[in-house]
Amino acid sequence: MAQKKTYWEMQKSFWKTPLGVVIWFTALLAIMAGGILALNFLGSPYPVIEFFDAEPEFLAPGQSSVLSWSVVGASLVEIDQDIGPVALEGSRSVSPSENTIYRLVAVNGSRNRSAELKVSIS
Repeated sequence: MAQKKTYWEMQKSFWKTPLGVVIWFTALLAIMAGGILALNFLGSPYPVIEFFDAEPEFLAPGQSSVLSWSVVGASLVEIDQDIGPVALEGSRSVSPSENTIYRLVAVNGSRNRSAELKVSIS
């Protein structure tokens, strides 16, 4: 006479069947995919603005200044005052007609940093 299996013995044997292996493999993939998504969403660090400078900061009317910057770890870098998207590192000549505050924004995913500088006309 065949011995009756307990509930737990039946459960153990199910996971050794092809269907049980497929379920385990699918669950493992889902866990790994969730972990990768979590790392990408939660693990993206804040970008670092190494510097954002103007040379010179004080201008006579009609003169120009050179903005320079360096950013690490950003997917997008923008400067306002109609400059727009820029490279992670660079410089741009500006000729403001009045005192102007330039704002650099560095974005990485949902995290961002910003820096401001003022170019004054004397």
